[in-house]
Amino acid sequence: MSNTVNVDIQVLPSTGLDVYAIVDRAIGVIQASGLKYEVGALGTTVEGDLDSCLEVAKAAHRACFIAGVAGVVTIIKIGEAVGGSSIEDKVAKYRRDA
Repeated sequence: MSNTVNVDIQVLPSTGLDVYAIVDRAIGVIQASGLKYEVGALGTTVEGDLDSCLEVAKAAHRACFIAGVAGVVTIIKIGEAVGGSSIEDKVAKYRRDA
């Protein structure tokens, strides 16, 4: 199956360091992946094939360790539908015209 899926990634570094700087490192990995993504208040959603999305989630998780944390919990949610699933399909009706 090669449907487009949505994967929501939330990294929770356990550290006394600047947590936002660590999360920014994880988001930087997602941005560099080439996948479509959207940063939210409590996580970042990526869009693509399942394997690519899970690989970028793993890379974002590991980026926290590279940034110096001793521990991190990463929460991953996968949204998939027959025929594919897009970020836009899920949120378009909630967006305000700018």
